[in-house]
Amino acid sequence: MHRNFLHPVSGLDRSWQRPPGVAAKLIDSKAANGLYYINYTLQNPGETRRHLFSVLGMATTGWYNRLYTVTGQYVDEDSEKYGSQIEKAVASFRFI
Repeated sequence: MHRNFLHPVSGLDRSWQRPPGVAAKLIDSKAANGLYYINYTLQNPGETRRHLFSVLGMATTGWYNRLYTVTGQYVDEDSEKYGSQIEKAVASFRFI
């Protein structure tokens, strides 16, 4: 009996669904106060570039570890109007 051990992995591969030309760029990443901050851009072909700002953190309930994420985004055209507000709102995330 021949088994293809790559089959389950290749079955999960969805890279063929992404159109060519998708561009992502890491702007900044840092860790502070037990949280991780990621600032990056993403642009699909034919679309305006989006700026994404995320914060990630891990907390425990005593029984389970849980991953929490908050992400805000804005498009290039709205950078001056919303950029600093969105980044400030996302960066305000804290565990109580």
